[in-house]
Amino acid sequence: MLSSQAFSESPVLARLLKYLCSNHFNENKSTLNEYKIGVEALGRPADFDPATNSSVRVEMHRLRARLRKYYETEGADHTFRIMVMEGRYELQFTRREDRLAASSDKQEETGRSADLRKKWIAYKTVAIPAVVIVILLISFWMVFGVRSCKAPGHTSAVLPSSEASSAPAVTPVNGSVRILAGYSKREYLDRDGNAWSGDHYFTGGEVVDLKLPYIQGTSDPTMYRTAREGEFSYDIPLNPGSYELRLHFVETAFGPGTFTGRGESSRVFSVFLGEHPLLPSFDILSDAGGNFRALTRVFKNVSPGSDGMVHLKFRRWFDQPMVNAIELVPEVGGRLNPVRIVMQENSYVDHAGQLWSSDQYAVGGVLVTHQNPAVNVSDSHLFDGERFGHFDYQIPVTPGRYTVTLYFTEGFFGTVSTRHDDAPRIFDVSANGVALLRNFNIFEKAGGPNQPVIETFHGIVPNTAGLIALSFVPVKNYACVSAIEVTEESQ
Repeated sequence: MLSSQAFSESPVLARLLKYLCSNHFNENKSTLNEYKIGVEALGRPADFDPATNSSVRVEMHRLRARLRKYYETEGADHTFRIMVMEGRYELQFTRREDRLAASSDKQEETGRSADLRKKWIAYKTVAIPAVVIVILLISFWMVFGVRSCKAPGHTSAVLPSSEASSAPAVTPVNGSVRILAGYSKREYLDRDGNAWSGDHYFTGGEVVDLKLPYIQGTSDPTMYRTAREGEFSYDIPLNPGSYELRLHFVETAFGPGTFTGRGESSRVFSVFLGEHPLLPSFDILSDAGGNFRALTRVFKNVSPGSDGMVHLKFRRWFDQPMVNAIELVPEVGGRLNPVRIVMQENSYVDHAGQLWSSDQYAVGGVLVTHQNPAVNVSDSHLFDGERFGHFDYQIPVTPGRYTVTLYFTEGFFGTVSTRHDDAPRIFDVSANGVALLRNFNIFEKAGGPNQPVIETFHGIVPNTAGLIALSFVPVKNYACVSAIEVTEESQ
């Protein structure tokens, strides 16, 4: 069992099963409890407190589900089966009585046995459909009902591939295809009005339901509350053309505050576009710089193959591959689509017809709306809001050189709500550790409050994680920004 695919894919559950079996067959076996299992089987520290940490209960629940899956697939012909009863930690071994019944039937060749077989066939005609209905009801509860009682963190439920694959095909919107991995509903509209379909076009893997205590870097946490996990692939039909591919991730199983207590290198996998490696040895936690932090990786010049499909493969290295969402958007002019963000809860269309998305990619800081927006500019509503504090923006791009434009206004110091002699805000701005602005004073630069200040920087290069990481660090009072624009420069 431990060398089977079901358990080789989950070393934590394999270790837990081996521990329970070792204790069961030990002549000096001890009575198990959450603390003992947590410390001896799952590697929890000596100060592990089951009253505040539910990780043992979560892993035991996952083990029961994995055993059921094993005996439905690879272990379907086993005479004996291992069971772990709900609410208990002792193992039970049961025999498949139907196997024995079938064997005894073969040994009886009398007329009485023939009559019994006829009765058995009639019984199966009625009983098997009833059993199937019961199993389907239990499976439905396991997929949808269990989610409401699981502890925060990383939990999962299996959704049969055939069920999702039989769903209607995704209808591209404006040539774009957006898929929420593991999402069971037909459609989701994000804050900017983009339509995301439920999970489609996949083969393999399991649905993961993520109970997120919080998530940074997105205005739409719903996009990250489900995922597909395991070894799986997506075969997505597309119209001919060149597309921008965005893959969305969040790490919730590893990192600070998780029950595993493990960090970088805990989940490492590769993503392939056809046979081409897009993300070799990919570590979500490392690239995002932390857990519960949304991360987007973007790729351009993606085209469907001769079969009219884009083929994505997710292959394991350490622990399970996973993805939260997949996005394919038509490219314009062979360049990455511009990234335009306003520090507001809703998107904005400027006078040139350009869409500015609602606030995203931010880590830290506070989002607020101004009472008095900037004046004397055609697009004054770009300055209606701001993010202030000590914060970063992690903007995903492809390799290349970029122009970064930052939009500011002083909407607090020097306004009617404050005294003119109040200390101004002064802060630094850097891109991937390279200083862009030092001791920047918006009020002084603009010559007063509620006036626009626009700073533009050229030749910005992304880091190795494919991000332009903009850091806003206070020197005096809080840093702030009202809008950010990132455009790819000509080669």
